[in-house]
Amino acid sequence: MKSRAIILLLALAGILSACQKEIKLERKKINVTEEDSNWRIRLSHSVFSFPETSIEKACMVYNDKVEGIVEDIHSNFIENAKGLVASLDSAGIETAARYELFLTDSVYMADDKFISVLVQSYQMLGGANGNTEYYALNYDLATGKFLDKTDIIDASKAAEINTLLKSHLLDPDQCYTFEEPTIDNCSAINLSPTTVEFTYAKYILGPGACGPATISIPREKLNHALKIK
Repeated sequence: MKSRAIILLLALAGILSACQKEIKLERKKINVTEEDSNWRIRLSHSVFSFPETSIEKACMVYNDKVEGIVEDIHSNFIENAKGLVASLDSAGIETAARYELFLTDSVYMADDKFISVLVQSYQMLGGANGNTEYYALNYDLATGKFLDKTDIIDASKAAEINTLLKSHLLDPDQCYTFEEPTIDNCSAINLSPTTVEFTYAKYILGPGACGPATISIPREKLNHALKIK
């Protein structure tokens, strides 16, 4: 009788563990490569799917959004590159080097409730340095809503959050000497299951040689200031 009770408890524990197991969306990478004498393009972004119909519909909304963003970045780059090439040609000047567009993403969360992805778009259209733009895509599958910074962070707690940002900035070489990290000068905010990720573009916190910065703060330290639990 005792052995049966133990077996039953183990079975129940197994069921509970299965119920608590994290559900992840299926992820697929879309890759595009274009090259000619004037430019070099590499585009790589994630789309998601899930067998359950209601979640799959929500995934399609996200996929349409990110594909629209990528297409806009792509087409604007081509238009600008063609304009620069035509301008140089009319002046009898050859392009010094091919223009570049490199787009990638980082997936912080993708379960049946929430998607959080950081899209990074690097463009070189002449000059000494290229420029990287950041796009935080935080999507609530239950509501079908894309969330901006104010939907995620309670602005009334800005002073407390800014203190945490300063204390969690990893800067062993004392490179970031321009500005202190704050909510206002943050380029993108993303959520992972355990952290909140704050991205700062190059030149915001320090010289270009320092590069961009990502500050990770454990969720438990920010629970009082998060609108998304």
